Formats: sequence, C-alpha cells, structure tokens
Amino acid sequence: MEYRIDFRVGHSEVGAHGRMRVVNAVNRFQDIAGEHADSLGLGVRDLISKGYTWVLYQMRLTFSRIAVAGEELTVRTWYRPERNLYSLRNFSMEDACGKRIMFAESSWVVLDLKKGRPVRLGAAMPASYEKNRAEEFPAGFTEVPELDDPDTEILFNVRLHDLDINRHVNNARYLEWALEAIPMEVLGSSRPAVVEALFRAPARYGEVIVSQVKKVEDVYGVYLHRLQTGKSREVCALIRTEWTGN
Repeated sequence: MEYRIDFRVGHSEVGAHGRMRVVNAVNRFQDIAGEHADSLGLGVRDLISKGYTWVLYQMRLTFSRIAVAGEELTVRTWYRPERNLYSLRNFSMEDACGKRIMFAESSWVVLDLKKGRPVRLGAAMPASYEKNRAEEFPAGFTEVPELDDPDTEILFNVRLHDLDINRHVNNARYLEWALEAIPMEVLGSSRPAVVEALFRAPARYGEVIVSQVKKVEDVYGVYLHRLQTGKSREVCALIRTEWTGN
C-alpha cells in the first residue's frame, strides 16, 4: 500500500544557493516513512513499547533536479520485506506536474533494544505489516567503498539537537556533515546527482565525529566520505556522492 503527502518547500529548507538541502529532503523522507508506519501501527513508538526500534541501514538518493523554496511537491512511499531481514522502502518526490525530481531507496532493520542487534522482521511485526506490503519494487543498492588517505577532515560535536527519538544521531545529520567536507568551489558550482550511504554504528550525545572526504581520482565529481567517532575511530557511516553541473 502506498502512502503520500503534499507539501510546500519552506524557506528554512533551502541553502545559500536557493535549493532544498539534502538533509531536509532526507528528513522529509524519514517523516513520511514514520507517518506511514504510525498509520499501520508499525511506528517507532509502537515498537519501543515492545523493546524494538527501526534503524536505517542503507540509503541511495538519485536527483533529477533540486527543489526550490515555495515549490509544491508530493512525496510517495511504499515498502516490502526482504528475506525476513530487511524492510525495503522507496520514496518518490514529484513536482506539481507529476514529474519525478528525486528518488530514494532505503533499507531498514528492526533492532532489539536490550541486545543491541537486529532481529527478524517476523519476530517484531504485526500482521498488518505483510498485508500492506508493495509487490513492485526496484532496488539498486551498490557497495559503498571504504575511504583511505582522506584529502580533508572536519570535526563536529554531537549536540542534543542532532539526536532522534532513539537518542542516536539522526541519519540525515551524517549526510549534512559529509557534504560539509566537500570543497566550497564544488558546492558552489555543482549539485548532487547521487548520494549513497551505509550506516554502520550510531553516534551519541557528547561524542566528536570526524567527517573525512577524498576525491576519486580520474572520475569527475565523485567523492568518498567516512564519518567516525573521534576517540575510538568507530565508523558510523560510509557515503559516496556524485556531483554534476548546475
């Protein structure tokens, strides 16, 4: 079953170049995913009461163009279980004419809060989960490469404002921190075409995050990113971004 919402891009959702920030687009996707899950009794609050929660594992964003302030948009989402291990969820962001401007694929797991590890979907999901699954489901995840010998790194302190309901850093924040390390001349002259992320470990309040970036040699506009904690150097996320001209 598909779920959809209409919205207008707020002025607070666009950056210095007048286009919707990636972090705000991802937050819109996370919001509609939460609303859809809540409507089916599958939301985070429903799961937490049973000792579980949803965790985003992987995401791939593909941009045809970037939305601007005041634009009227529609976001649609649908999901499908995969091998009783992952919940695949897709998103489509479309303009007022129904033309897709952004597509996102994501993979989610259910985490046992006490044991700190994923469980099979069948152990945590009510019957409504299977009843409302979608059958048509393209998935195009690719491996996100490890980064070595970074060109640049920036430090960020995890603030209370960065946390989600699970008291972990909001996944969209990792993308924001990754893009912050991109050279300013690239950010000023290009826009994202593809953003791929693999989320490995949660970061918590008070930790320092190191955002590292390396340009892929001999490939135009492709960067590898790694976000890790400052003390233990535990990798929180691996990200790959592709950029194209404005």
